[in-house]
Amino acid sequence: MNDRTLAAELGGLPEGVAALPAEHQQDLADALHQASRRQAKALAKAGDEALRYVPALLRPAIRKAVGL
Repeated sequence: MNDRTLAAELGGLPEGVAALPAEHQQDLADALHQASRRQAKALAKAGDEALRYVPALLRPAIRKAVGL
């Protein structure tokens, strides 16, 4: 379970979502947080895989340039 509220995850709640019970809002917040973590992990993996096509001597400079 995530400690962040749905409003904190979304930066504000749409009217329809605000009408949900608190338990459902927390479930949605947890699902969003987990999806965000999975997405970040997938993006990091894709970045590392893409670097395999860059010559080894250039990889550190490329990692630094793109923030990996």
